[in-house]
Amino acid sequence: MKRSALWILGGLFLTGTAHSQPAQIQAIRPSGAESLSRNLSRLASNPRDVDALIGAGEAAIDMDDVRAAAGFFGRADAIQPNNGRVKAGLARVMLKSQNPSEALRLFDQATRLGFGEATLLADRGLARDMTGDQAGAQRDYQAALKRAPEDAELLYRYAASLGISGQLDAAEKVLQPLLYKSDRAAWRYRAFILAMNNKQADARKIANQTMPAQLAAALSPYMEKMPYLTPAQKAAAVHFGHFPTRVGTSLAAATPRPAVPAPVAAAPESPAPAPVRPSYQSPGASNARVQPMQPDRPMPAARLPVQSQPMPSRAPATAPAPSSLTPSSLPPRSADVQGPPAPGVSSTASQSASAATTASQPNAITLARASAPAVQQAAPALAARQQPNPEATRTLAEIIRAIDVPETERRSTIAAVDLSEIQALQAARRAERQAAAEKAKKTAAAVKAKADAAAKAKAEADAKAKKAAEEKARLAANPSRNWVQIGTGADRGALAFTLKGLRRKYDDVAPQDGWLASWGRTNRLLIGPFTSFTRAKTVESKLKSAGADAFAWQSEAGEVVERLGGK
Repeated sequence: MKRSALWILGGLFLTGTAHSQPAQIQAIRPSGAESLSRNLSRLASNPRDVDALIGAGEAAIDMDDVRAAAGFFGRADAIQPNNGRVKAGLARVMLKSQNPSEALRLFDQATRLGFGEATLLADRGLARDMTGDQAGAQRDYQAALKRAPEDAELLYRYAASLGISGQLDAAEKVLQPLLYKSDRAAWRYRAFILAMNNKQADARKIANQTMPAQLAAALSPYMEKMPYLTPAQKAAAVHFGHFPTRVGTSLAAATPRPAVPAPVAAAPESPAPAPVRPSYQSPGASNARVQPMQPDRPMPAARLPVQSQPMPSRAPATAPAPSSLTPSSLPPRSADVQGPPAPGVSSTASQSASAATTASQPNAITLARASAPAVQQAAPALAARQQPNPEATRTLAEIIRAIDVPETERRSTIAAVDLSEIQALQAARRAERQAAAEKAKKTAAAVKAKADAAAKAKAEADAKAKKAAEEKARLAANPSRNWVQIGTGADRGALAFTLKGLRRKYDDVAPQDGWLASWGRTNRLLIGPFTSFTRAKTVESKLKSAGADAFAWQSEAGEVVERLGGK
């Protein structure tokens, strides 16, 4: 039960915006067409200009012409096989060809060759989603959103990845700003996220509110089977509209057929081309298939795919290109509308979208790949619509045919197993492990040093606090007091005997307690303490009048003064 993205997802939420599509095409496509024209002019003078081949390939990808992009990047890879930008371009080709495993391999090669990882995050995240690595995909999306937080396409992919991994609330939170702007693509993603999490009633409600009734009915069977898909299958269904032939345990999937819209007399629909499967492979890529449009299944969206024709060439191609692909059309964006309700669908808008399906226009690269008669027949219509560089359009096929392929490059040098590449990869992984171990060791040493420093600082702080507490206690135990010194001596016992004699001799000494205070290598013999220094001076005067050797003295705060026992 496969169904191309051009049939399922490409037409969602486009009804009602068909009238704005030509203006959107004019606003988006000329940049890619102009870049292509510039690079083709350079290739005309130098067919081996790698920068021009890369520029042409990137322009082709921007214009959704995967086959042409594969040809340009394949040729650039044949000339410079160690160019990281070329590997990144081939990876994007593989991703658009729905070969995510090969895309991841090429993304890895691109980063190992020095290509900036930041520019690959969004596409690598999608490739990881399509291989079932939602955790890795979400890390890439988060890193990419730090650089471009308002990129709508990134927000769609991130929300879808969260939905695939069952994080419904987180997905809703990511989409909420876009939903309040009535972003139809955001509502589309929300419907599928709800469906894959078995919220069928909510998903159908959104589909009925935002799509024509025929399309909503056609998508209902697919939404019902979304919960039974694997994570990788859900990613393929949401982003590319591809469903597996069997769902769950041998559950056959029926392909719904939407009713054919009423024909528009003013613009009769021409018969669609017969299915064709042109193929050319990229190195190491498996053939990804995209089903072309069937004539009896028109979409209500204002787009029809253009069938690509094989490229004429005089010499055999050196670099294989991806499997059969058709260029996808550009998604229109609706105008911002305030408020959270899902945007509705009117019958008038549906009719406009149906009529617009007859106005499919081929892109410049498809025309250039077609045979000479086809180019001549399509040239007037293309010139009337886009008016590209006449020289670049006229000479595109000739330039591709004129690319000189040396005989040495025509011979295939691809081995079934490249042992040197495997050994290099193993060595790189060993180096990564060793670097990680060394980094972990350094980190542990740094953590230990930090812990030791913290412990030392704490010990010093504790010692300082203890010393301060002791000093405070010492000051509290020995405040500043007032005394009268009546003698000195180093021997405490002798000082006690001296005190007894002075008490018998002087009445002012008798009632006082004796005290000792250190004074260098000797001790002071004191009496007191007195309430004030004035009181001490009074006692001093009395003792001196009586013939004693005495004088008043004030101890400092914290200075130890000990009691001399006995009276």
